[in-house]
Amino acid sequence: MEYMMKRNINTSTGEWAESEFGIVNFGDIRLSKRLLKIVNSFAESPERSINQACEDWHQSKAAYRFFQNDAISERKILDSHIIKTVERAKEYSTILAIQDTSYISYKNHKKTEGLGIIAARLTSKTTNFKTHGLVMHTTFAVTTEGLPIGLLDQKISTRPPVAEDLKELKRRSHNTAIPIEEKESIRWIASLKDSTHHPGLKNVKVVTVCDREADIYDLFEVASTNQSLFVVRGNQNRTVNKKSTYSKKGGERLWDLMNRMSCQGEIQVNIPARNDKPQRTTVLEPV
Repeated sequence: MEYMMKRNINTSTGEWAESEFGIVNFGDIRLSKRLLKIVNSFAESPERSINQACEDWHQSKAAYRFFQNDAISERKILDSHIIKTVERAKEYSTILAIQDTSYISYKNHKKTEGLGIIAARLTSKTTNFKTHGLVMHTTFAVTTEGLPIGLLDQKISTRPPVAEDLKELKRRSHNTAIPIEEKESIRWIASLKDSTHHPGLKNVKVVTVCDREADIYDLFEVASTNQSLFVVRGNQNRTVNKKSTYSKKGGERLWDLMNRMSCQGEIQVNIPARNDKPQRTTVLEPV
């Protein structure tokens, strides 16, 4: 909203939809108009389902037909939004490109085709419980003050079945024998490359921010080679300043180094309630 006020832009949902997705071309003007109508309905009621957000059953049915149309490309819709995100990002000298992965469960939609396994566990000696769904990896651009700008990247995929011989190789090698290009974790590296080297952001300092799942040596190597800025939550107690993927005996470990460094201040962070844990405030100590 701060950005909208600064740019003196009318923030009505109708004009926002036109501004954000007006350039999408499906080869049929009727589909383009339907997209804007759907976006407008969803923007006015983002917390509601399709049926609740649409005006009536006729509009709901039209929305479902739109999504089922083979001429519709989610990539075209997303690319239009990314173009607008980049335009907004150019207004700032530094932005944060925050990556995260979401797992979308379709466990209550048994007839949906084209899904992969996103979770599996043994519920008894004879029963394997598997949840099917999609994997969505998103790169979300925000300002250093926390103002949302938009998506810089988003990829939705399914997990293919893993052959038994590959499972055994992963188990024996602790997954180190598998090339990074063949691992799911490549998504963190691919998104880092796409966001930090976007041609429209040449004059913007892009800082990639990732959770502990991105604590991968290959990501650090790519970021260093491409001079990409990043902040990754530590997950591995790595040897500091090591020259290869192999730990050097006697080298100082990351946790020990962090404990030795002096605190540069304190930052209070409000953590919302989650599951059975109440809302709380924690203190971060930058070093």
